[in-house]
Amino acid sequence: MQFQLALFWHLGLLSYVKAQDECKRGACHPTTGNLLVGRGAQLTASSTCGLDRAQKYCILGYLEGEQKCFVCDSRFPYDPYTQSRSHTIENVITSFEPEREKKWWQSENGVDHVSIRLDLEALFQFSHLILTFKTFRPAAMLVERSADYGHTWKVLKYFAKDCAASFPNITSGQAQGVGDLVCDSKYSDIEPSTGGEVVLKVLDPSFDIENPYSPDIQELVTLTNLRINFTKLHTLGDTLLGRREEDALENYYYAVHAMVVRGSCFCNGHASECDPVQEARGDVFSLPGMVHGRCVCQHNTDGPNCERCKDFFQDAPWRPGAGPQDSTCRACRCNSHSDRCHFDMTAYLSSGGRSGGVCEACRHNTEGQHCDRCRPLFYRDPLKAMSDPYACIPCECDPDGTLSGGMCVSHSDPALGAVAGQCLCKENVEGAKCDQCKPNHHTLSATDPMGCQPCNCHPSGSAPLPACDVDTGQCLCQPFATGPRCEECAVGHWRMEDHLHGCSPCDCDIGGAYSNVCSPKDGQCECRPHITGRSCTKPAPGYFFAPLNFYLYEAEEATPLQGLAPLGSVTSGQAPVVHVVFREPVPGTPAAWTGPGFARVLSGAGLRFAVANISFPMDFTVALRYETQPAADWAVQVLVNPLGGSKHCTHETPWPRPPPFPLPAASRIVLLPTPICLEPDVQYSIDAYFSQPLEGGSHAHSHILVDSVSITQHRGISCTTVLRSPQRWDLRCPPVCVKGL
Repeated sequence: MQFQLALFWHLGLLSYVKAQDECKRGACHPTTGNLLVGRGAQLTASSTCGLDRAQKYCILGYLEGEQKCFVCDSRFPYDPYTQSRSHTIENVITSFEPEREKKWWQSENGVDHVSIRLDLEALFQFSHLILTFKTFRPAAMLVERSADYGHTWKVLKYFAKDCAASFPNITSGQAQGVGDLVCDSKYSDIEPSTGGEVVLKVLDPSFDIENPYSPDIQELVTLTNLRINFTKLHTLGDTLLGRREEDALENYYYAVHAMVVRGSCFCNGHASECDPVQEARGDVFSLPGMVHGRCVCQHNTDGPNCERCKDFFQDAPWRPGAGPQDSTCRACRCNSHSDRCHFDMTAYLSSGGRSGGVCEACRHNTEGQHCDRCRPLFYRDPLKAMSDPYACIPCECDPDGTLSGGMCVSHSDPALGAVAGQCLCKENVEGAKCDQCKPNHHTLSATDPMGCQPCNCHPSGSAPLPACDVDTGQCLCQPFATGPRCEECAVGHWRMEDHLHGCSPCDCDIGGAYSNVCSPKDGQCECRPHITGRSCTKPAPGYFFAPLNFYLYEAEEATPLQGLAPLGSVTSGQAPVVHVVFREPVPGTPAAWTGPGFARVLSGAGLRFAVANISFPMDFTVALRYETQPAADWAVQVLVNPLGGSKHCTHETPWPRPPPFPLPAASRIVLLPTPICLEPDVQYSIDAYFSQPLEGGSHAHSHILVDSVSITQHRGISCTTVLRSPQRWDLRCPPVCVKGL
């Protein structure tokens, strides 16, 4: 026995080495064996004689020697010395023990429907079944298989002495093709009475099989369970046997001497050996020659039956091993950036069958089927291999100024002139990082499809080289132009379109117009009532301008004053507080003063102007001409006498003690804010006292040159000085037009 086991082990080792070598060259398969070996606990029968108690059975007289009846006692397993009458189902498993012919399985007497079932722990490939009977073969039987651990069953073949009677709906005779379900009568005859066989070959060798791994073939050859159903006993009839009817059933039963279920571990051509399935049902230890059910997969395959590619070996579709062709699962090509992938048939077909593995969760800022591209916002370092973990570099492009939010050229392409890392700027954007507006553009914005807006500066109002602020879009304007595009003249200017130098001052008559603001289109000023003309320089029809100097009083002719009383003679050694200064005109230059000159007045002194030539009673505005010496601000306090009213001057002039009025150094004429009412035939005096503010320090030698005092009609509107002509300053106090005068 030990020699047999050693020989078996040696032969198995040689077979394994040979199978391993074949597995490297192409398809490989585990060795075939009896699937019953080592699985006695997984083999059951629906009927066994003597399980509960010893039972008598008999044989036909001509089959054996003189003894015709025996006892079956299967309450304990078979033992050639102590339990030789035990006929349990595991006795059918072939072994190498001596006197093997004394072991068999036997059913109970007279039971027609008996089944034998083998439950496997994994999916196996089934090739053929051999049953060797001790007594008559069944008159009818069928063999079933299950590939889902007994949930569903399919018949492999029917056997019957009379197929039409036993299985009327099944075709009898020879199969016409692989997989045809027929009833065979060859193995159901009554003879021989012992030692007869029933043989089932799953694949009829008379048929050529093009693809052994087609779904139809796999449906036939794979199983997890096998069931043999005996449905009818062979009986010879009481009259032939010469036995009493009550004793007839003792002669009829099923008895199987040996059973072989030939098959192999099913590995789809990707394994040459199989290991035991973990926690598999079976005998206590693995017997030599046992066919195990867990494939030791080759060709980078995985699964109980090598039915799929191993993880990360999904670059080609899984195929069963067939013949010498290479069916090895290929590793995915992920450039060392991923260790996960899946197979995609669309990608495989589109590549012409070169690659179908799609890498998952690419690392190091890569993407693509093979992690062979840099992700958006990254580009390929031309100095590093794609498998380098630092092959992809951030783009560093301004997302506001680039197409697709900061993308750059992912890799260099000399044919297209593309350089890796080059930012893809929007239409109106430039710079290495696309972070600058092009010249004459402004306001870089992510929402702007062009990136920046054109300045669109007005050609007449903008600078000679049109430009605008890159952040705000404000154009660089010429003097007196304004607006975001320099498209309009500033307040007080006009004639942008038709003037050589852009906008020109409005030149509104400051007396005839409310302000120096005109229409930017035609220059029309806003005239005061009864004044017309583009510059408001003409009286309306029926009106005229009263001359400002109609009542003019020269300072040279005024009476000097000191304090609040007229000045007397100047004492010896004391400089006069008022001194007349004569000024000769410069030939070719217009005079800017009235009369022969000025009265030179020291701070604190004053002048009295006599007014006795009033023609019409009315309110008058007082205007004072002067020049400060040196250039400094002065003040004047004006008193009018006599005060009081009449029928013409109904209100009292509020000037008994008026506050000082400023005389700015930059001005040459001021209008006193409060009007005075004057009447004909009255002698008036206008006293003007001049002083400098104390903030200016010592004023011992400071003086002011007073030119003249003039009065003109007052209409309640403030007057403004204006240079009326090159010859002199003038004053206009509109409305100064008096209709009918």
